[in-house]
Amino acid sequence: MNIRKYIQLAVIVILSAPLLTSCLGNDDDSYDYTAWKNANEDYFLRMTDTVSGGKKVFEKITPVWAPGVYVLAQWHNDRSLTENNLVPMDNSTVDVVYKGSYYNGVVFDSSYSEVDSIRTFTPTSLIVGFWTMLTNMHVGDSVTCVIPQNAGYGVSSTSIRPYSTLVFDIKLKAIKTYEVPNK
Repeated sequence: MNIRKYIQLAVIVILSAPLLTSCLGNDDDSYDYTAWKNANEDYFLRMTDTVSGGKKVFEKITPVWAPGVYVLAQWHNDRSLTENNLVPMDNSTVDVVYKGSYYNGVVFDSSYSEVDSIRTFTPTSLIVGFWTMLTNMHVGDSVTCVIPQNAGYGVSSTSIRPYSTLVFDIKLKAIKTYEVPNK
């Protein structure tokens, strides 16, 4: 092959590369999340106003350090039985069992895939909504927590869809380390 044919082949490859890559997959950046965002926001508002037996199903929980943010909590246990148990601090190490799903019920994460179903966290290492919920639970509490996107992953994440309202079923099993000293 002479040099002219190599140049022609190189030009063809360079010009056709964008066509090939556009056929390989759907670039997530071009996806229109408007319908998803609206559905998630509508779900969160519905849960905020959900009433059963004349009483709101979900309690609003707002962290002191972020007054514009709140999560919704539906308790599944008699909290009077756990009220004397410890509540984690921001830097405690806790054992939890949980399942995380999107508003539509699709599960994206679960500790139940682990052998003993328990995962260990420090609240400050988690999204704001999960952190807020953990630091308002007593050991032994069980809750369904609805987290709006501004207390979750927001508009960008590598594994969670943008604008997602998240629903976590959480049980606080233990506080392994109550307070981790500052370093």
